[in-house]
Amino acid sequence: MIRYCFLLLFISSAAFAQRGEWYTYSTGKAPLCHLTINDDEMIVERMDPAFRQVKMMGRTSKADEQEHMEIVKQVNANDRVYMIHLSSDNLYFCTTFKYFKKQDSLQMFCADGADDGYKTIDDAVAATRKDTGTHFSITLYRKEKLQSQKHYTPIAKITEEEFRTALQQFTRQMDQFWQYRGYGRYEPYHAWTNLIYGNAFAASFDPRFDKLTLDAKNLKAPITKYGNEPAIKKLLQDAGLLAEDAVK
Repeated sequence: MIRYCFLLLFISSAAFAQRGEWYTYSTGKAPLCHLTINDDEMIVERMDPAFRQVKMMGRTSKADEQEHMEIVKQVNANDRVYMIHLSSDNLYFCTTFKYFKKQDSLQMFCADGADDGYKTIDDAVAATRKDTGTHFSITLYRKEKLQSQKHYTPIAKITEEEFRTALQQFTRQMDQFWQYRGYGRYEPYHAWTNLIYGNAFAASFDPRFDKLTLDAKNLKAPITKYGNEPAIKKLLQDAGLLAEDAVK
């Protein structure tokens, strides 16, 4: 009985920890996306996509729009919380969360494991029981955590070698993302695509840089300064960061 009560307490506290205001890296005019998690819905700011691949998917909503995703079922398993929601085309998607108390951060597995669009809610619930997904997660932070990096080096001061290395790492990770998606290993909910790109892009740069400066305004400096170097130009094209007329 005591063990059962402890389990219930752990599950409820884990679910409670996920509620509230969160921020994560995204793409577009602003480098961050604001998410709100409640008991019955997730609210996501739709960001203006910067990467050509994201634009090609037709996700070009205005930055001030929000998407409200009703949580139709919540499952606690595998030391994670699974929130199941129904898409506009009547498919069930499962977004997986794992809270890390020490860092006060929330890991969100949005392109792996139990994420795929399912025809029935029972199929989505069954997928949570066998979920072992670890790839393509994004990290949600409290606002204060992200603001604390403002004293770091702005991205405009990056060296050519650092810029090349970051672009190489980003391209490798996103190549794997599209390869796995093409093999049908997962189908991420469309709203998470910007966040997957944004998190992979931010993670590709050295921790000494202020990731809040990964926006169009600040990236213009290294792109202009180093973009004519053939290897870097090719990496920028592969990443979808150059205007389409510059790719031709």
